[in-house]
Amino acid sequence: MHSYAFYNGHLSETERRLWALDNPETASTAAAVKYPSSSTKLNEIDQEKEDQRHEDEREALTQLREDLALELTSPLGQVTYPQNLTLGNYIDYILCPTLCYELEYPRTVKTQWMELFWKILAVFGCIFLLMITSEEFIVPVLNESALRLEGVESLSEKGLILAESISMLLFPFMVTLLLVFLVIFEYVLGAFAEITCFADRHFYSDWWNSCDWLEFSREWNIPVHHFLRRHVYGASRPRFSRPIATLITFLISAFGHELVMGCITKKLRGYGFLAQMMQLPIVMLQRTKYVRGRKVFNNICFWVSMILGLSMMCALYVLV
Repeated sequence: MHSYAFYNGHLSETERRLWALDNPETASTAAAVKYPSSSTKLNEIDQEKEDQRHEDEREALTQLREDLALELTSPLGQVTYPQNLTLGNYIDYILCPTLCYELEYPRTVKTQWMELFWKILAVFGCIFLLMITSEEFIVPVLNESALRLEGVESLSEKGLILAESISMLLFPFMVTLLLVFLVIFEYVLGAFAEITCFADRHFYSDWWNSCDWLEFSREWNIPVHHFLRRHVYGASRPRFSRPIATLITFLISAFGHELVMGCITKKLRGYGFLAQMMQLPIVMLQRTKYVRGRKVFNNICFWVSMILGLSMMCALYVLV
């Protein structure tokens, strides 16, 4: 909803500026925002400079008109603003597996119904595996640990119980993460892409080869990454430097992840927020000259922190 309103608001402002160029004396000439001889006499020089200035202004206005007009037209050239403002267009945006609104999306020729059937079947298969993993390997461990924690008072014993719980949840939560990833990014989004004939199926990249958390954040969830890049990072860059804009983006993303964990566990503890914000100094450390370039080492560190972090987050949110 935010992207739909934001982008159409941007297009409305672009259209207003385009119509305002009919009176260039009062119109804004700022660049269009895209979502990227020595022997002559002194009086002759002044006249040439004036003529050149007028010519440059005319060329700048012509280029600005073209840029604004292009911004109001989809890349494929079949939809223009405001003809896109229809209920059908909004419903189509809601159903498309993307968070960033565009005037027009690339489409496939037709829906492959057998492909859609297998994706829906795979969703239910993965959900079944998730239920088995949760009921057999996660819930019993958490229930037993919760009972044991109620009977101890010393911090050392509580720490040992937490450490034991974390170690027992390492493999189950890694399996759970991979199954959730498969369900969402391969099957659910793929099914909606088939239903809407949405041609851009690049929902994730090879995040398993990530060498730092910044790379992982770009490749793990590409729809959310594009949303944050356009609506948070891109909106912050004109006012702040690149590091500050990156910090703001991470802050909003961390708040969002904390809210998700709060909805799942019905607890707001801040563990997820702190864990995500700690990624920034870790990334800075990994990009120093002593660590940068060691891809295998950085990838091993990434996987160790991923596997350990998942079970640690679960144990902390549920037991503490």
